[in-house]
Amino acid sequence: MVKVRRLNLRWYDLDMPNLDLTKLISHFAYSKKAEGKSPKTISWYYEMLLDFVRFLRSTGREAILAELNATSVREFIIHEQQRGVSPYTVQGKVRALKAFTSWLLAEGYTTENLLAVVKLPKVPTRIVEPLTDAEIDKLISAQNPLTSLGCRNIAILVTLLDTGLRLGELCTLRFEDAHIEEAYLKVLGKGSKERVVPIGTLAQKVLWRYVFHFRPEPVGESDNYVFLTLDGKCLQPNAVKLLLNRWGKRAGVPRLHAHLCRHTYATNFLSHKCGDVFRLKLILGHSTLEMVNRYVHYASAQDMINGLSHHRWITSASTNLGDTKSIAYSGVPRVEACTTRTKLLSISWRASK
Repeated sequence: MVKVRRLNLRWYDLDMPNLDLTKLISHFAYSKKAEGKSPKTISWYYEMLLDFVRFLRSTGREAILAELNATSVREFIIHEQQRGVSPYTVQGKVRALKAFTSWLLAEGYTTENLLAVVKLPKVPTRIVEPLTDAEIDKLISAQNPLTSLGCRNIAILVTLLDTGLRLGELCTLRFEDAHIEEAYLKVLGKGSKERVVPIGTLAQKVLWRYVFHFRPEPVGESDNYVFLTLDGKCLQPNAVKLLLNRWGKRAGVPRLHAHLCRHTYATNFLSHKCGDVFRLKLILGHSTLEMVNRYVHYASAQDMINGLSHHRWITSASTNLGDTKSIAYSGVPRVEACTTRTKLLSISWRASK
């Protein structure tokens, strides 16, 4: 008897266990795109999940839904660890897989969460030391503030240290969103969430110097960002990464990178009692307190290392940098000089003369 293939397939007629994982991953990526996730986030999910597909194929297994289970994922974790992959990267891959299996359940591809029993691999907790006065001194001294390139680069560093912006946020900061005179920046962060970030007097001085004397005219309206290349084009994040990397090595601070500046801002903000964790969360653009609580740990450890006293710093700050009280602006506190180093301020003033 000839078996007739059903043309009008129903959902439960699909052979779920044998569905191709690469097709499911593509469906997952399109779902994330429809949710408004950024291209960078979607690309991250895609690469993390494809690594698991490659692992299955390398072990002679088919990349099908039936092979996605707790056992195979644990094997994948051990495989990545033995390859010497960073613990943070391994944890990220497991996070992506768990998000994928949660989506599979929600979409009806599975009747249970396939990785509910799989725990995230632990990652080491390391204390990341913020940039020191001496390191900032070296970095500033390695640039010539009397040139277009040097002035722009110093403005980039000061902005990162004084605001805690992410690298992508710095590069996509539109000129019309930089309210330098009013001492705040309007930033478009992760998830297309807009926030207001206060800037101190030092950042104002350095930005004004760059804008008035050295910032080129943008090539077109679409290139009207604060920080531009010398020929007036948008400065790309990878270009800034390379810039900071070379700058750090040349200045004797090879550990310099954009996120270290953000870390330095957050740690100093808490160490110098510029505000509470809720205020810091708003300024940094975090959706939860999880990451901010890490900065609390880092700041406490840094205080113990340096033997800093909150009262001693406040006295010093009022003498050297002026009033440190918070001034409310548009609902976002402006913290004058709390994260600005005395050394950096004096160098900037000398350069602006």
